[in-house]
Amino acid sequence: MFHISDIKKFKKCPRLYYLSIDSVSEFQPYLRNDEELTTLIIKYLGIDNYYLGVRGDDNQRVLSEIDNFEWFVKARFEYNDLRVKIPFLHKTENGFDLYFTLYALYPHDDDADYYRYNIWVLEKLGIRINNISIIHLNANYVLGDSLDVNELFITSKNFYNTKNHPSSDIREKIYEKKVDLDEIITEMKINSLDDYQPIRKRACKAKNLCSYYENCFGKDEELPDDSIQYLVSSQFKQQMYQEGIRHLKDANTARLEGTRCQYAQIMASRNGGLYYDYYPLKTWMESLHKPIAFIDFEWERYIVPPFKGLKPYDVVCFEYSLHILDEEGNLKHNTYIGTRDCRREFIESLINDIPSNASIIAYNAIGAEMIRIRELAEQFPEYASLLNQILENFIDMSFPFIGGLVYDTRMRGNYSVKSLLNVVSDYSYHDLAIHDGMDAVYEWRKIDRGEDVDQLYIENSLIEYCSMDSYALYLIYCWLLDIINNNNVIT
Repeated sequence: MFHISDIKKFKKCPRLYYLSIDSVSEFQPYLRNDEELTTLIIKYLGIDNYYLGVRGDDNQRVLSEIDNFEWFVKARFEYNDLRVKIPFLHKTENGFDLYFTLYALYPHDDDADYYRYNIWVLEKLGIRINNISIIHLNANYVLGDSLDVNELFITSKNFYNTKNHPSSDIREKIYEKKVDLDEIITEMKINSLDDYQPIRKRACKAKNLCSYYENCFGKDEELPDDSIQYLVSSQFKQQMYQEGIRHLKDANTARLEGTRCQYAQIMASRNGGLYYDYYPLKTWMESLHKPIAFIDFEWERYIVPPFKGLKPYDVVCFEYSLHILDEEGNLKHNTYIGTRDCRREFIESLINDIPSNASIIAYNAIGAEMIRIRELAEQFPEYASLLNQILENFIDMSFPFIGGLVYDTRMRGNYSVKSLLNVVSDYSYHDLAIHDGMDAVYEWRKIDRGEDVDQLYIENSLIEYCSMDSYALYLIYCWLLDIINNNNVIT
């Protein structure tokens, strides 16, 4: 038996499909949802009597009930061993209206094949499809005193473009391309992993390394810190590598995009591992004044808003860590952690802990902490003035790195705080009980939901992890300060 996810994997890479057949991974949802969305949509559509599909349903069971119900919810259908689960089918006089569900804010046509494959199975079984709609979340809905499903959801007959404006008709877009999955299903059935030799593609290493990369190609050779493979934003680094160019210092300048980061990388390789543009970096460092507050937030993102004033996909900040370097050079640490709707308490603690005249340092502040503070100011206007004062004092520590002012080859093309921490100190996140931000969220959910866990241990682990984030910023600051105080000016 196959599912649409199998078809998509096979089309992307047959070896990926066969290697993943027996793999078992524990799925942790990135987004949190404490509501049963199917139940909410049933209420939204005003359905009373309906056929409800369940896991393991025999294909014939739903077909035998096709004349007995007007609505079919989560019904399983199967053709040629391809099994699909249809969210909502509504029987009409001359066929069925089909409602897909999308737990996102706007349906886009980049996954139109998914809808085509579902319809292909239905039509192969003789089920005629009339209207096709997608039920999705309303981006403008704000939760009041209680959840209003009529405002929470939108039923769209159009896909949306990149600016989130209605564009192509869903049915027309789906049917503009015909699909026939019989051939690919037959190929998946009769072939095996041995029928497909590994082919190295960009997708093998795109964003994240494929889980089966070593199975296909073995372990890569140990690369030096200044390997050309770490050249950022480069479409030609693989070609240069294959031509025998191994180090950043030897990069073919005619095939560079010419970014400041690339220049910094190449100069670091030529200068023994470290490059810094002294005067701009010194000017940036001098813009910081003590007290300096190094800060990091942790937050949860909800699909359906659980608290008043939130929209779909809004977040709730549940923790921060704050290291404060005062005028005398002393380092003080404050932290906060809360559960449930702790937004107001979070705000009040933050305002109380941050010195009013401090330079506030966060990494990727513009894309993270500053957005969170603006959201809180909008949700709690009574604190807006004080929160806006905090915003005015924010400085993004990622600037000297992504701006090409400083680069150490030990970063290996990685500009994350964790990568920088490995450069500036011996501290490691691997020594902690919680290793990354999503692990922090997963652990926090346990205490927020009141699960039978060691709450004190989890809270201490969360504080330890978040504290490492803010302390890492302090260590990076000290490292940059040491570079500026070095008499050897490199430009």
